[in-house]
Amino acid sequence: MQKNLLSITLLILLSCFSQKIIAQTVEPDTTLAQSFEEDEENDEFEGEEFDSNIVVESGRYWDFIRPTNLKFDTSFAPAQTHYNSWDTITVNPYKVDLIKMPDTVILKLIGNECGFHPPAIGDITSNFGFRRWGRRAKFHFGVDLRMDVGDPVYASFEGVIRIAKKSADYGYMVLIRHNNGLETLYAHFSQLLTYSGQYVKAGDIIGLAGSTGRSTGPHLHFEIRFKGEKIDPNRLVYFPSGSLLSDSLQIDQSCFKHLYVIKSAKLKAKIPKYIKARRGDTLSKIARRYGISIKKLARLNRISSKAKLSKGKRLRLR
Repeated sequence: MQKNLLSITLLILLSCFSQKIIAQTVEPDTTLAQSFEEDEENDEFEGEEFDSNIVVESGRYWDFIRPTNLKFDTSFAPAQTHYNSWDTITVNPYKVDLIKMPDTVILKLIGNECGFHPPAIGDITSNFGFRRWGRRAKFHFGVDLRMDVGDPVYASFEGVIRIAKKSADYGYMVLIRHNNGLETLYAHFSQLLTYSGQYVKAGDIIGLAGSTGRSTGPHLHFEIRFKGEKIDPNRLVYFPSGSLLSDSLQIDQSCFKHLYVIKSAKLKAKIPKYIKARRGDTLSKIARRYGISIKKLARLNRISSKAKLSKGKRLRLR
C-alpha cells in the first residue's frame, strides 16, 4: 500500500513539473522579450555623411497634422529666384555643381520683419567636417547639438516646409526652404509637429528632439544648404549663444571648398599603396595616372625623378 502511495505521489510531482516546463516553453518571459526589443531599437549607429539624395519613405506619418485636402500652390514657393522646382520627396533634387561656382551670391538673411531663431541651444557634439567612424574618416555635413528627447526644435528662418517625413538615415526629418534662399534640414526627431506645404516663421516649433534614424543618442542634426549643397552652419551661427553672425551671407566658391577636400580624400582612398610598373611605364606616366607628383613618387621610392623603370618593378604610391 505504501509503495502504491509513493508511486502515485511521484507521478503527480512529475506531471506538475512537466506542465511547468511546457508552460515556460510556450509562454516566454514577456519582460525579457520587451527588454530585448527595446535594446534592438536603440542599437543604432551614427550616419556617415548624410546623403543629399536620400529619398524619404512614402508612408503616411503625422498626416493627421496636415489639413484635409491641402494642396500647396507651388507658385508661392519661396526663393523662386534661386529655385525652379518644388520636390516634397527628394532632399536634393537640384543636381547643381557648386564646386566651381562662377558668381558670388549675397543673401540677405533677415529683414522686412523676418528674423532668425536658433534651431536649438545645446553643446556641439559633432561639428561640420571629417570625423572618425570606426577605422575610416567620414565627412559630417552638419552640426550635431546635444538635446534631450522631447526638447523643442525651432525653424531658423521664415519659409515653407518642403519635406516632413521619415528617412532611413535622418529618421524623422524636416527640410525648410526659406524666403532668403537657403534651405535648412533638421533630423532625428522623436515627433514631427509640421507638414509639407506649411508656412512657418522663425522660432516656430517644428518638432521634438529624439534619436530616430542612424543616431547613437538624442541630438539634433542641423544642416544649412544652398541649391542642395551643404554649407558649414558655423559660417552663419555662433552656436554657444545661438546668435546669427551677420544679417547677410556671401556665397561663393569658398563656401564649398570642403568638396575639394572630400574629392581628394576619395581619390586618395582609391590609390593602391604599391603597384608594379607596366611595359613602357615612366615615373611621369605613373604620376599622371594616379594624380601624384613625380617628386613625391621619386622620394617615396628613393630613386631619381629621371630613373628608368623596368617592367614589374614594385613602386610605392603612398
